[in-house]
Amino acid sequence: MTIYGDDLIRITHRATGLSACAFGVYDAVAGAGSDVHGLVMTYCGAVLAYTTGSFLDYLRRRDTQLVAHLAGNPGSSLPQICAATGLHEDQVGSSLQRLTRDGLLLPESGAAVAYRLSR
Repeated sequence: MTIYGDDLIRITHRATGLSACAFGVYDAVAGAGSDVHGLVMTYCGAVLAYTTGSFLDYLRRRDTQLVAHLAGNPGSSLPQICAATGLHEDQVGSSLQRLTRDGLLLPESGAAVAYRLSR
């Protein structure tokens, strides 16, 4: 399984944000620092974790763009999808991997791997 950059960003933002929240609460309640420092850290962690949701919205829009392209052009390969959508290969590859794993796309074997909608 290949992990693409956007997946790492999503995981990192969520883990870092929740960790910062936990450390901020600990610092505010039991830490040697000031209460304000702990509360600011908690707030920053919550904002970072919340932005993960915005990033997921971006991924949904990108996935929708790929599904729309494949609805009109079944059997498109990765380079064809990239050319049609204007997205980078890593972005398209990540979306294709996610959509295939979710069962929305089926890869077709041939000279080059092509994708089509599963239904």
